[in-house]
Amino acid sequence: MNTKIILALLAALTCAALLAPQSGLTQPPPCPPGMVWTPGGCRPAPPPPPGYPPPRPVPPPPGYGPGYGPGYAPAPPYDPNIKQVARRYVTLHSCPGEACPPVTSLSRGTPVRILSWEGPFVFVRVPDSRIEGWVKRNRLTP
Repeated sequence: MNTKIILALLAALTCAALLAPQSGLTQPPPCPPGMVWTPGGCRPAPPPPPGYPPPRPVPPPPGYGPGYGPGYAPAPPYDPNIKQVARRYVTLHSCPGEACPPVTSLSRGTPVRILSWEGPFVFVRVPDSRIEGWVKRNRLTP
């Protein structure tokens, strides 16, 4: 039983000796910027690896940016008089009324420019063409 106590005390002393701060070791002196500590003293730091620091992003030239660049143009300004045909087909008439003779028909999505209105009818022209006529306003996009 005495040997067990002696072994336990010996183990405790060994652990305490290993965990105690050692007075013979000191921190290395601080090195100036650009130097690193080695066992022989402060030495110049090795060069950084290639690609470090990472290159900084270059700002885009004037006129370029998100959504803009070669081949891109800014969005055209909003024109409240430009609408689209909202129905599958609409008939353009020569005067403001359903009984007026038809001029032509337009399919859904065709852009039109509103030039004037009279009651529920609007006089429209298809941009970049000579097609124009009267159509009910509720048959175009809001």
